[in-house]
This record gives sequence, structure tokens and C-alpha cells, in this order.
Amino acid sequence: MGDFLLDLRPPEARSLSRAATHLRFSKHLHTSVEDRPAFGLVLTHSGAPSLWAPYQDASGSLFAIAGMAAFDDQEWTAASRVPGPGGLAAKILSQSYAREGRKALEQVSGNCAVLAFDATTAQLHLVADCGGAFPTFECETHHGWVFGSHPDVVASTAGEQDRLDEDSLAEFLLSSTVTPPFTYYLRVRSLGNATALTYDLRSRSIARRQYFTFEFRGDAATSETSLAEELSAAFRRSVRRRTQPRLGPTAVALSGGLDSRALLACIDNKESVFSFCLFNEVNLESRTAESIARSLDIRFLPYRREFEYYGDHAAQGVRISGGMGTFANNHFLGAMDRLREEGMQNLLTGCYCDYLFKGLPLNRQAHWLTGREELAPFRHEFYFSHQLPGRPVPAAIRNRWESRVPADFQRQESPASAFQVEARRTFPLCYEGDNQQRVIPQRLTGWYLPVAEREILELYCRIPYQFKLNRSLFLRAVRNLAPAGLLRIPDANTGARVGASRIEAWFASNRQRLRRKLRRTRRSIATEESWPNWRYYVAHSQRLAELWSQPNPQAFDLFRRVLGSENVASDVKAYEGNRLFLFVSLLSLKLWFENRVR
Repeated sequence: MGDFLLDLRPPEARSLSRAATHLRFSKHLHTSVEDRPAFGLVLTHSGAPSLWAPYQDASGSLFAIAGMAAFDDQEWTAASRVPGPGGLAAKILSQSYAREGRKALEQVSGNCAVLAFDATTAQLHLVADCGGAFPTFECETHHGWVFGSHPDVVASTAGEQDRLDEDSLAEFLLSSTVTPPFTYYLRVRSLGNATALTYDLRSRSIARRQYFTFEFRGDAATSETSLAEELSAAFRRSVRRRTQPRLGPTAVALSGGLDSRALLACIDNKESVFSFCLFNEVNLESRTAESIARSLDIRFLPYRREFEYYGDHAAQGVRISGGMGTFANNHFLGAMDRLREEGMQNLLTGCYCDYLFKGLPLNRQAHWLTGREELAPFRHEFYFSHQLPGRPVPAAIRNRWESRVPADFQRQESPASAFQVEARRTFPLCYEGDNQQRVIPQRLTGWYLPVAEREILELYCRIPYQFKLNRSLFLRAVRNLAPAGLLRIPDANTGARVGASRIEAWFASNRQRLRRKLRRTRRSIATEESWPNWRYYVAHSQRLAELWSQPNPQAFDLFRRVLGSENVASDVKAYEGNRLFLFVSLLSLKLWFENRVR
């Protein structure tokens, strides 16, 4: 939905027009620039200005939302009666702020940052969303603070683009992620999720507070059935707030799994929604997705990717995302034009359900015969494989990993400590390993995230990890949401129908794994899943080879220092087998050096 840059330096130190140019990643974005003596603000958004433009009231107070906030129909309707130019979302903010003050800004649900300047108190408020899905960064300079949603633009605006944090760059090469609050710049940091800032223009001082903390608040008296019922009801309310007719046509990214089918089952106004699925060849995933859409009477669009889909959009995706995720997760950029041609104004995905409700951030182990999951001993490696080619982990990176999940929590001696392992690996959401899949659509279109609903995040804090293993609670929630016909359609991930017994699910899952293994033996880019066959693609892509072969002394010098010269090859084919995703990280970071906003 766009970006923002907030500059608290004196007017002569600002460069708002340049920042506005840097943040215009698409011709479809609208840009607003507010240049006042005490602050400068740049805001971009892709939606209708009547909904999402900033609003200034008669007193000179200013209200703005960067990203996607969710409101009830009554709130939208009440805001439509507020006179004057400006977007309805910002007018909702002004009304709630007039009633409750800054507390109202902290209650907004969505993947967004909220900004409010109160002219009567000379205070400026900046509030990061509860889960940290919308990126928010800060940098303190000699002349004052700079805040923004894109780390490269914050660094460039603050004059910090050449002060690189090599520990972060090395960490990305080894793990495909960066530990928050760090970025690729020494003095640019993440503001953190659920953080609220108040800047007093008179004293030029900043106060900050954490308005929500992720602490385990479950109790043994609450059953799994009860929690599943609460989750399904909250999920339904969240989806309906994000698919109201006034928001315009909504595209739903549909797979054959549980997350997106649960989302689709919650939609009421089907006439303003369509679904789509991306694939290289028609496969199990696309056929299942089409069956799901047909069973719910929702329009389905099959989108076939061309062979060089990922390579052709890699450089642009790295630039838009800020490079802290790999191009292998840049799933939506190449489909944006086609989705807009269908009238899409909003994009809805079931992202992060794995993290919040299925125990993905935990170290798990499965029984060799039954496949049943249980909690495994703590390891720093959990989702993405760590690329450590015969070299020890640098001490600075080891210290970062230890600080993110301290030793007391690593022992996982209680549901509360296991919860901290989950939460500290999950939030802020924008740092998660599939970064480009989330951040790019968030910047280019109206990407809505149902799990960013405050009600859902509060419920998440009450679910013990035992209910997340084996997808137990989430399966119950899906059964509550989906009609009978939808439950009969097998899950493309497991091959089992949603209501299957344990034995039936076990047989189906083993059959599915065998089927996928056989498909991968074929010399083709196609798989039975949404993703391509990366081993085949990397080995046969001329575009990736071209991108890798272009000289970049700065990047390759870093690669050799971190990995050793023996692990940095000029030939793409040297990165076969277990070294495949080391190459993906290497090329992603090389493209960042070449294409970053400066």
C-alpha cells in the first residue's frame, strides 16, 4: 500500500523531493508531501485517495496511515460525514483521536504505521503496528531523527548509505535473514513492533513506549476446542473487515493448502473478489486451488509463470524490498500487472498462519513411523537452513542469535518459555524469512493481512505450543469455517481431506511425499507445489547466470571474507545440491549492492 518517510530535521537538512522519488516504486502509486517547519512527511499509497490520502482538520492537525488499516463499516460510514478533503481512513483516525487521544492510535488493526500531528499540543505521534508487519525504521543524525518504512531510503535520506553493517550482511549470507533490529546500515534500526513514539515539537524530545507485549497468557482451563472456536470467529471477522465492497475488487492468493481456503471461506461479498494461483505447469496445487474456488463459487484465474519469471524480476524485487529477503520469495511482483488488469485494488493472503498457529518457529521432530510432531531441543536453525560451508559462525553473529532467544528460553521448560522462542523468532513480522513475498505487494498494492488483526494477535498469546503441533488447533478452526464441500477437497500439502482421521492422514501424507519426490526427479522446472523446482531452474536459467556473472568487486570481496574463497564460485553450476540456496542468498545480496536505493 505504499511507504512513508518522516524527517524531523530542520528544513534545510531535508531532501523530501528526493525521498518521494525514491519511494515511488510504481507508476500506480500516489504521493503526498507535507513540508512544515517542524517536520517533513512523504507518504505513498496505491489505493483511492478518497480512502487513503492524509487528512488535515481545521486546527491544522494532520492524520495519515501508511499501509493497510482495517475498520468496521460503521467507522467508514461515520468518516464519510467529516467535511473537507482527505481519505476516509485518516478521517477515522481523527475522529477516534478526538475521543480517546493517543490511545486510539494504538488500537488500530492492520499492517500499517499510523502518524498523527496534534497542532493543539504540538506533538507528533508515530505508531508501528502490533505485529510489525509494516516495516518501520529509525536513524538518529546530528541534525535530528529520520523515520521511514524503507531501510535504504532512510539511510540515503540520513546520509548513512555508506556506513554498512557487515555483520548483518554476513548474517544474511549464512541464514537468509537478519536479526532485528539490525539492518544493512550501522545506524539504521527497526523501530520494533507495537512501538509508539511521541515527538514534542517544543522541547524536541522523543518519548517511546511499548503498547503491546508478546507474553504467554494461556491457562490450563481453556480447551483446544474453545480456542479453535475463538480463532475461527476472529478470523472470519478479520477477513470481512478487509473485503468490504467500498474497498474495491480484492484478489485472493489461493493455494491448495489450509490457510488460503480458510480465508476464502470467510468472504461474504463474492462478487467483488476473485482468486488466483501461480504455477509453472498445471499441477496438483493449481487443480486443488481451482476446486476450492469452484466449491465456493468464487472466480478463479490460473496464472502460468514464464521460465525466467524469478530471474527477470529479481533485481527490481531486491530494490523494492530492501534486500533483506531472497529473490526466491519474490512470488507476486511478476503478476502485478495481470492482477491490476483484472481490477485488483487489494490483495489478500493467508500469510503467517504457519508462524502463529502451526508451530513453524519451533524446533520440531516427527516420529519415524506415525509422523506425529513433538517439541525438539532448541537449535538456532529452524526454518531456513544455515549455510555454513566448513567455517565457524562468526562471534558477532552468534551473539545476535543468542540475544534474540536467550538461554533461559532455549531450555523450553514451560509453555511460556516455548512461546518466547516462537514470538522472538516471529516478530516483527517484516523480518521473517519470506520477506519479499510480503514486503513487495505491501509497497505496490493494497496488501491486506488478516492475522494482523489485534484480536487475533491477542488470541495468539493464549495458545500453548502443544495445540499448534500437528496443525491440531488450526485444523479445528478450518473445520469450523469451511462448508462440508470444501472439507472434502484434499489439502495439497498433505494429500488428506481436512476432516481425515489420523490413520487416513498418515497414509495420504506418505503418498504425497512419494509423489513429490518422483516429480522432482523429472528434468523440469515444474513441481506439484506453488514453487518451481529450484535445482533445475538455477542450473538452467540464463538470466540468473547473467546476473551472477556481472562484475561486482565490493560484493565478491565481502563474500570471500565471510565464506572463504573456496566457497565463492564464478560458475552457477558449482552451487548444486545443498549449496543451492547459498547461491540464492549470494545473488540476492549481490543484486542489493547493485540496485539499492542510494
